[in-house]
Parts: sequence; C-alpha cells; structure tokens
Amino acid sequence: MIKIRAVMDQHSPAIDQATLARFLTEGYFLSHIKRMRKLYSDRREFFVEQFNKLLSNYFILQIPEAGLHFVAWLRRKSDLPVITHVCAEIGIRPSPLSSCFMKAELQPALTFGFAAWSRAQIREGLARFASALNSRLK
Repeated sequence: MIKIRAVMDQHSPAIDQATLARFLTEGYFLSHIKRMRKLYSDRREFFVEQFNKLLSNYFILQIPEAGLHFVAWLRRKSDLPVITHVCAEIGIRPSPLSSCFMKAELQPALTFGFAAWSRAQIREGLARFASALNSRLK
C-alpha cells in the first residue's frame, strides 16, 4: 500500500521538503534572489550594450522591462535566410519569435536569452555572430 500511495501522490521526499523549508525560513532564499537579481541585471545591461554595439546594423533590440530574454527584430526581412544559416553554422540557437505564435503574421525576429551566459561568453558569442554576419551581409 505504501508503494502504491507513493506512486499516486508523487510527493517530494521528506528530506527534500525539510531542506527547502530551512532554505526559506533561514533567509537563504532571499539572499539567493538578491544575488541572482544583481547577476542578471549586470548580464542584461552588458548584453544590451554589446548587442547594440555589434549588431544594430541587422537588428532592432526590443528591451522589455523585465525578463531573461530579448526580442531582436530584423531590420531587413530579406536577411532572414542568411541570419538563420549563420546561427546554425556558428552554433548559436536564438528562437524565432514566430515559434511563439500559431497564426499571427509577424515581422521576422529572434529571441535571445542572456541569463545562462557569463559576460565573456556573451561578448564572444555576439562578436562571432556579428563577424559572421558582417562577412556575408555587407
């Protein structure tokens, strides 16, 4: 009966619940949130700065008030095939904004995340992307 109940309930083990409770009640969660806000804010500002410096010839970066992603609208729809090919070639994987919609006809745009990457990785990735686009779309 205990095994059947465990399968049916899908509850977390008591040790995991106790650990999470301690994490919350002793202030570690708040500390974690503060640290992550600072980290993501820094990465966000750096991403915007680098993206606009390196890629503003090809994209208009939409900067939302919050979130961990940006929408980059293509300046020229005709560049989309080349941009898509370059992304695959250099190993970056921005998502097309159109994947978020079923029927809407949108201007071409890509979504870029920044939270998982260090400043060095952001700089390197955007520089490689810009360099590859500059060599193909002049």
